[in-house]
Formats: sequence, C-alpha cells, structure tokens
Amino acid sequence: MKEGIRVELDSVYRTYRPLLLSLAYRMLGTVTEAEDLVQDVFITVQQQNLYQEESAVRSLKAYLCKMVTNRCLDQLKSARKQREVYTGPWLPEPLVQDYAITPGPASAAGQQAQDPLQILLLEDTLSYAFLVMLERLTPVERAVFILREAFDFNYHEIADFVNRTEPGCRKIYSRLKRKIQEERPAEPFSSSRAEQLVLQFLHAGATGDMEGLLALLAEDIVLYSDGGGKVLAALRPVHSSQRVLAFIQGLIAKGQGQSQGQDGSAGGVRLVRVNGQPGLVLTSAEEAYPTVVSLEFQDDRIQRIYLIRNPDKLQHLKLSAAE
Repeated sequence: MKEGIRVELDSVYRTYRPLLLSLAYRMLGTVTEAEDLVQDVFITVQQQNLYQEESAVRSLKAYLCKMVTNRCLDQLKSARKQREVYTGPWLPEPLVQDYAITPGPASAAGQQAQDPLQILLLEDTLSYAFLVMLERLTPVERAVFILREAFDFNYHEIADFVNRTEPGCRKIYSRLKRKIQEERPAEPFSSSRAEQLVLQFLHAGATGDMEGLLALLAEDIVLYSDGGGKVLAALRPVHSSQRVLAFIQGLIAKGQGQSQGQDGSAGGVRLVRVNGQPGLVLTSAEEAYPTVVSLEFQDDRIQRIYLIRNPDKLQHLKLSAAE
C-alpha cells in the first residue's frame, strides 16, 4: 500500500470509527461484538478501496453506516435464537467509566489519544435502561428507530439502509415513537441528583439501614441479574420492594468479611458511570470479575436495578485502580 493511500485510510478510520462504534453498540447491545463488526467493515473498506476519492461511493459516511446496519441486522437475527435459550435474563453490555471523568466535549478531546470507545463513553447519551428497552424491538424496528432518533438520518436514507420503502419506515418509526413514549424509562435525572440517590443507596446498604434502603425502592421495583449461567445470578427477575430488599440483604451478607480479591486488591464498592449515569461496580474476594450495577430512577425512587455479572460482558472494562 502506498504511503499516501495509507494516510488517507487512517484518516477515514479515525474519522468514522467512533460513529460506527456508537451505531453498532446501540444495535447489538454488546461492546465486543460492536468493535469486531466495525473492524471487519474497515477491512472491507480497505479491500474495496472505498476510501479513495475516485470511488463511486457518493457519501462514505452513509455507505459505512449502511454496511454496519446490515451486518448488525444479520447478527441480530442469529443472536435472537441464541438469546431465547440464554440462562436467565439477557442484559446488554454496559459502558462503564471512572466517575471522576465528567462527560463533555473537553473530556472527550482529552481521551482522543486513548480509544474511540472512550469517546463513545463520554458522549453517549443513551441510558442503560433505554438500551434494555430496545431489546424488545425486532431487528428492523431497532434499526429504523436508532437511525432516526439517535443519528437523525432521513427516511430516504433509512429505507436504503434497511431495504424497506420510505413510507414503510415512516410508519415503523411513528408507531414505535408512540409505543416507546408510553413505555420509555424515565428521563435520566441530572447527574448531581442521580449521584445523591446512588450515594443514599450506598450509605443505607453499608450502614445496615434497611428501612432507609426500603424507602428508596419503588413498590413495583424489578431487579434483573445477568450471570449467563457462568456465575451465580437470579434466573428470573425479582419483583416488589420487599423481595428486592431481601435480595440486596443477601448480597450484603455475602460481601461481609471479604477483604481481598483474587488479585490481591481489596473488594468493595465504587461509584462509576454506567452509560453516562451514576452506577456502581462491586468487587468480591471470591470472583475474578466485578458486578456492574445500573439503577433506573423514577420519582426519586429506584424503579429498576440491573446487575451485569456475566464475565463475558465485562472483559472490555477499563477502569483505573481504585484509590
């Protein structure tokens, strides 16, 4: 490969990889599969010389997004069958970052030299609860909604991406918009308010204040735990504040007396950002991988708790050493 062409390809890679990762992650709900899929797309770009000026591709951005969308649709169709026999609830892979990092353009610029995925971590506004809700859509519904809602593609482009008619895509989006507005998780709290509620949750658990903890739980709260059959986890969602409280008491009792992890580090709890919102990472002396906790709030109470424990979904985590 000539040096000039290599530089041009590198520029295309740096320019579009964050966008394509964001699209693939929203479509697939997994970080590792999104990274692999985007990497394969760029291999195709290189092999077909799609990045060169003389290429017949009119809009490289749109063409790349179409490639990613179609590969995601194919992958989702096969993944749906696998998830039907998945052990326990299937939850998306979380985007987790150190809480000290404040989201925003300045922070994203500071992470530029590290990994485009870190830029996605800082700029992504899709809450974890909303990502969970997207799992109930069909692959094509998910593609139409994400392309329109998150990336603002016009219906002509979306129709081309998903091989549907333009009026058909309009109908799909309109129907989903109404349905999702009825079911959509509550809009994320301000970061400061969400942090206060998470810290209250932590304090109540650490001090054994079960009454205070119960007061933070909505009566119809649901807890989901994803272990994938590889680690201990609830095989079915846990419903109601009393049952969720009992489940949390069991976790607290299990964690008591554990002072050191397998790698010699102390076990415990740390505040992090999970898909842009305050969440928790729990470490244990008995397990190599942590547990990521995402909390969904509504009316100052916890409406949903998501525990991501499957080690396969946590291998991408890159957190600094706890102080």
